[in-house]
Amino acid sequence: MINRGKQAVKDKKEPGQHWAELPQEITFIYVFLMLAVYPFYFRNKYYDIGNAKWQFFFFLTAGVGAVLTGLLLFRLLEEWKTREFEKTIRNIRLSVIDRLVFAYAVAVLLSALFSPYKEQVIWGYDGWYMGLVAQMCFVLIYFGVSRYWRWNLLTIFCCLAAAFLVFLLAILMRFGIDPLSMYKGLEKQYIINFLSTIGQATWYSSYMAVMFPLGLFAFWFYDHKYVRIFGGIFTAAGFMTMVTQNSDSSFIAFGLLIFALFWISTESNRSFRRFLEVMMMCFSCFKFIGICQRLFPEKAVPLDAISLFCSQSSAAWILLIVTVICYSCFCWLEKYEKIDISKMKNIRILFPGIFLLGIGGIIIYIYLNTTKKLPMHLQSGNSYLLFDEYWGNNRGSSWMIAVKSFLKGDFVRKIFGCGPDGFSSFVQSFFRKELEMKWGSSGILACAHNEWLNALVNLGMAGAIPYIGIFLSAACRFYRKAKEYPELTAIMLSVICYMGHNFFCYQQIICTPIIFILIGAGESLIRYGKKEK
Repeated sequence: MINRGKQAVKDKKEPGQHWAELPQEITFIYVFLMLAVYPFYFRNKYYDIGNAKWQFFFFLTAGVGAVLTGLLLFRLLEEWKTREFEKTIRNIRLSVIDRLVFAYAVAVLLSALFSPYKEQVIWGYDGWYMGLVAQMCFVLIYFGVSRYWRWNLLTIFCCLAAAFLVFLLAILMRFGIDPLSMYKGLEKQYIINFLSTIGQATWYSSYMAVMFPLGLFAFWFYDHKYVRIFGGIFTAAGFMTMVTQNSDSSFIAFGLLIFALFWISTESNRSFRRFLEVMMMCFSCFKFIGICQRLFPEKAVPLDAISLFCSQSSAAWILLIVTVICYSCFCWLEKYEKIDISKMKNIRILFPGIFLLGIGGIIIYIYLNTTKKLPMHLQSGNSYLLFDEYWGNNRGSSWMIAVKSFLKGDFVRKIFGCGPDGFSSFVQSFFRKELEMKWGSSGILACAHNEWLNALVNLGMAGAIPYIGIFLSAACRFYRKAKEYPELTAIMLSVICYMGHNFFCYQQIICTPIIFILIGAGESLIRYGKKEK
């Protein structure tokens, strides 16, 4: 009884402590709703899914933001009365990410202020909603989560469980199984363009690129039996949906994910063994999908060349066999203590160099092939190796127009851009006739289909530099701090995948809020650790 009394006194909260913890509880609810509920929210199937998700995101974020801001002002007012305000100001610690997010917020505000398209840039282009309001919401998400969210296993598990269900639904729908009747009333030729409860296929691939590394990390890193089982099931679903979702951009993200995972896996034998297990699962899942496609050809949705190559070509069988042999040899060498991967430093030095040389070589080849400077026998007509207006599903045309529009802009447009999500109006002021010839009288190019180039046009150099810096600094900061908090590796991988994927894609209301939540969660983990109630 005495011990219970002491515990009761110990657990009794000081006056005002409930108010201090209230922002944390509100932020926990917000993160839970955004990661576990938001992906499933839709209205009128795919016909109104974009507007439905925007309204969910905006009203939830604006409401929570208003409450948190009110509580913050109340706290500062109380501290002003008790003369704690100066102490609070002195104790403010700003990371590089904090400073870049703040600089980005200022740049967005200035870009909107100087924009000639003020009516458009407040909310953004109709149907995209990436205007001033959305950008300020992203900033609010980062600072709210980084200051008030605390490590919580329930949130993490629910987040991964929700992502797994989204992946599973997408896999089933690619084989004609539609349990939610999402395709009801949709013409057959448009089925390939929509997936799961996310909506447009590119939105889905963005979501997959951000969420997949989190579950893969659980399978790769943890030793707990049930965590590994769940992580393995999640990873298998991730690889299967990757090869069936039909977006080429996701394979860019996948390549960067594998490169980064290989790099960090060379730090120990255990990590490298886990890496080989991931690769065996990858090729096995690719071939499993290929077998299903051959067994049920009338049910399988027709996919593009890259997806079909990964699932049905013999290359996946060869890579699987090679990986199994490597894994068996590595386990044998490890058993008899004949290998220590961490001492093979040449791998860590040479592999990035080979990777960068490969990327550089591809770029040089595409340039020489496009400009016809190669001998005839070395030239290629492959659409991926010939950069023209049709390259990358017309991304070549979008990029060219974006770059030309930026160069044609005056000094103010180069520094502050045309305003957040003012891209469509800006490029039409220069290329209206060309766009009408390509897309018809109602055709409008809404964005550059390259998030970083799009930021340059919309926000100018003042906005694009800090925006790109947010992601680069987050990846570097989380990598450096991962030895103290290994879970930061998962967020770092998500950031890398997001950057790679959206080099060929764009901001949107599904995965951009989620990546800001993850970056905020990573910063919170560094600041406050993994203390749980």
